Amino acid sequence: MFDTADGESGVLGVSTPVGVTLMVVIVVLLATLVTVTTTDLARSTQDSAQVHGVGTFDVQFLESGNDSLRISPDTLRNEDSTYVLEVNDNRVYRWDGHEPLEFTCLYPGDHIEIVSKEGETTYPVRDYRMERGLSCERIRALPEKFEYAYIEDQTGLDKVRVQPEFTFGIEIDPDGPDDDNFGGSYVSDVGKIPVTNQFHYIRKYDKSIEGVPPPVWVIVMTDNVHKTGNAGGLNWTDDPDKAYGKDAYTIQDTGSTNEIDPITDSSTEPTNDIYMVFKPGCSGSRLKIIDVVAGYNNRIYVNGQVAVSDTYDYSEYNTSRTEPPVELNAPAVNCPTSP
Repeated sequence: MFDTADGESGVLGVSTPVGVTLMVVIVVLLATLVTVTTTDLARSTQDSAQVHGVGTFDVQFLESGNDSLRISPDTLRNEDSTYVLEVNDNRVYRWDGHEPLEFTCLYPGDHIEIVSKEGETTYPVRDYRMERGLSCERIRALPEKFEYAYIEDQTGLDKVRVQPEFTFGIEIDPDGPDDDNFGGSYVSDVGKIPVTNQFHYIRKYDKSIEGVPPPVWVIVMTDNVHKTGNAGGLNWTDDPDKAYGKDAYTIQDTGSTNEIDPITDSSTEPTNDIYMVFKPGCSGSRLKIIDVVAGYNNRIYVNGQVAVSDTYDYSEYNTSRTEPPVELNAPAVNCPTSP
């Protein structure tokens, strides 16, 4: 049964017929093993997909005096599945997916995701990024407007925390804290107008903007909507018929960062006066003025403290202006210690 190999005694070799038979057996065993392993893997993958909810959700912006976002089931299978609703990676709601939900108090850049959850595994079903701000009459305190949102289901309202890292308020006082002077005519001071007013535009980005690392907010402000003759008859208290400011700039990828390219022609009126990038911080924030196309002496506040004493210092109407972009140190924001 055995013979010597290469003429050397004491070294055993397998005779050719037996060697061929053993190799065939090994190949067959390996093939069977691969088949079984592949079949089990496919079955495991298939089972994993089957336990998760499968289907689609309809996400629709409802424009009215109380602008909201409605999430409705469209085509769902696996009725026993549990769905988890996340906003900015924060889990805010769990349900079976078959009941419609309605959001208020979300802002451009907020990211909504619906996932199916079974045991320790999750499966993405739907995601949506806000491009227009929702109404937020239920939350009056300005900093809280970014921290919380409301979800309404068939039983009532839930106040949920959607931005636990920090909260902040940004406001503009058109033409400063005194009576407002527009073209030689004085009107009573309108006071501070918060950035959450829908004639301003604020959007969160999870990428570098103008060299400022994420998370970062792009802000486009208007300064004269209370002077209706200068704003096509519009007023701060009106319900806007569109997302003003959304089309007032484009983002250009430079490779190392993303730059803002303002669009300040009549198509973007009235929200095209002041362009800024805001990076909140717990001990101090960064505020970068990108451009000012406004002739008024506006004052800007962060968390109630003056961040820009006079935007006219950077205005293109000022022949001796400080040329933007200009980065300023801004007041710190509120940083909750727990979600």
